[in-house]
Amino acid sequence: MGFFDSLGKGWSFMKAAFAMAGQDRKLLAPLLYQVLIQILYFVGWVAVLLSIEPHWSNGVWAAVGGVATLGSFIIFYFFCGVTVNMIDVHLRGGKPTIGEGMKDAGKNFVAILFLSIISTIVDMFVKAARDESSIVGKIIAGIVESIWTTLSFLLLPAIIIEDAGFGTAMKRVRELHKGHMLLVGIGEVGVRGITGLIGFVWFMLIFGVEYVLLSALHGTTAMIVGITVFGVMFSLYAAFSTFIRMAYYTCLYLWAVDVEKLGQSAPAPLPLAIALGHSTVGRERVA
Repeated sequence: MGFFDSLGKGWSFMKAAFAMAGQDRKLLAPLLYQVLIQILYFVGWVAVLLSIEPHWSNGVWAAVGGVATLGSFIIFYFFCGVTVNMIDVHLRGGKPTIGEGMKDAGKNFVAILFLSIISTIVDMFVKAARDESSIVGKIIAGIVESIWTTLSFLLLPAIIIEDAGFGTAMKRVRELHKGHMLLVGIGEVGVRGITGLIGFVWFMLIFGVEYVLLSALHGTTAMIVGITVFGVMFSLYAAFSTFIRMAYYTCLYLWAVDVEKLGQSAPAPLPLAIALGHSTVGRERVA
């Protein structure tokens, strides 16, 4: 599959995923809550640090930064788990609710915690490698970050849908990968490519809006309004891109599981089937 073909399928999947969300707008709610809570979370950290004015060593700062990053990942993966649950319920023809999604994510909190801890370690390694002058180190850091991000998004459906512990989820994803069942679909390139292009356009729009605001306003008012507008617009993009990727990996995982049971004739989940141009669009969960 060529890059532009993958990009086209990514565009088709994005439209199908948001058509699905249009049928049930509650599917978007968890990630909007996630963005809001993370904003409040980091504002809280900044407020505390400004109030105590710490004079810590580099080691202590690194440890505190690690704790803050861990908390951020827990919030992120928890609400992504809620989204996975709600998409799964929707694709089965049920009525997803945030309450049930949070209950499911809470039930699998230990696995989400392990996922968050490893993500924090990977994040700290990547940051340390990028701070070095070695070009090779920076390239390796980028590869590690990309691989782990993809793997973590695949682990979440296994954790949430199958109520699997972290180790079991790793084994489950490895089994599906060995069977080449996670190589199907529109590909990570298509999903990341289309969200990246939209993100580029969106950030150009943000800078345009910021320029107009800063030209029209002055002083403290300009700063407050500018920061608020930037924060809101950036948060909307973050929620959008995360929803697309979680929808993709949830659909891909569900299809891989069904292909494992039924063979290649298993129908793909609706958004993925539309993107792939399959004649059969729709799916029945396998018991």
